[in-house]
Amino acid sequence: YYSQYIMYKIGITGSIGTGKTTIANLFALFKVPIFDADKEIKKILNSEKIKQKIQNKWPHVIRGNEINKSKLKSIIFSNKYEKIRLEKLLYPYLEIEKDRFEKTNYNKNILVYDVPLIFETKTEKKYDLIILTNCNITLQRKRVLNRDKISNSLFEKIIKSQLSYNEKIKFKPEIINTKRAKFFILLKIVILLTKIQIKLKLKKWKTKEN
Repeated sequence: YYSQYIMYKIGITGSIGTGKTTIANLFALFKVPIFDADKEIKKILNSEKIKQKIQNKWPHVIRGNEINKSKLKSIIFSNKYEKIRLEKLLYPYLEIEKDRFEKTNYNKNILVYDVPLIFETKTEKKYDLIILTNCNITLQRKRVLNRDKISNSLFEKIIKSQLSYNEKIKFKPEIINTKRAKFFILLKIVILLTKIQIKLKLKKWKTKEN
């Protein structure tokens, strides 16, 4: 039995501060459901169960039942081993949320996933299309330091922990430079969505033929 729903998964990835959320928000204008990995991780970190597990592993980052996010960030981005420990703790919960998102939107034919580390986690095969956001390092630094209120040295550590732009383009993603005017970015998304809709209609038609 072939499901009448053909799901097309778009992953949005890119280094910190390169405009992933901006691109996801533009897709949302066309009523495309968005899975925001960072938002989900924040929710997971706020759950009592996870706070307890974090307290067991890194007791000094918990103060008054709250996680000191900047302290946690500086630990995991200063030590690769600690970063892997945290990912192993959080990722299974993130996968549960991802499954829930897909089940909720089972009747939508295009889904967008805003996931910072697609290539780093070797999960690129899970997506039909990957968009890589990019902008120059000066703009990137300015965005991150303003938004996250972190030090420049922590910003540099985060950048070093992610694959470089040159390594990412080897995977042949669709590149969107977020320094460009919003109108051009929006136009690119409209063209992408139109192409995908045509592809899906053809696929559905071929399935019916068979």
